[in-house]
Amino acid sequence: MCESSSRRNLDASLNEIFKKTKTKKNTGELLWTDPQELPGRGPSKRGVGIAFGPDVTKSWCTLNGVTGVIRSHEVRQNGYEIEHDGLCTTVFSAPNYVDQSGNKGAFIRIDATGNRKYTQFEASPHPPLKPMAYVQGGLGSLMM
Repeated sequence: MCESSSRRNLDASLNEIFKKTKTKKNTGELLWTDPQELPGRGPSKRGVGIAFGPDVTKSWCTLNGVTGVIRSHEVRQNGYEIEHDGLCTTVFSAPNYVDQSGNKGAFIRIDATGNRKYTQFEASPHPPLKPMAYVQGGLGSLMM
């Protein structure tokens, strides 16, 4: 079941969203809400937030007077992906996410006229550590 506040966020102006995001719940719902190919809204594959279609993106951009949405927080194999007829762009800047995904990273530069330039990059080599070892205190052996 979709959280009702997630539905409202997709129908809300930016000013309304900024007023609502003072709680962890609302911020989390915005963070975990992802684009989908189908029109409308649907359940999120992540179990929190919702999935939204091209029609929702177009409506939200029109409501807010913006030319598109640039988002992150979701792996893209080429580092970025342009969806929803160019209105929704996902940029993911962590190459080879958790040392397992094999994805490229990317960043975007937007000039004063709104032209976008995407730069992709590969992961850099690093010491042979188990994935996410730094989270579990595994780097202690490297400290002097």
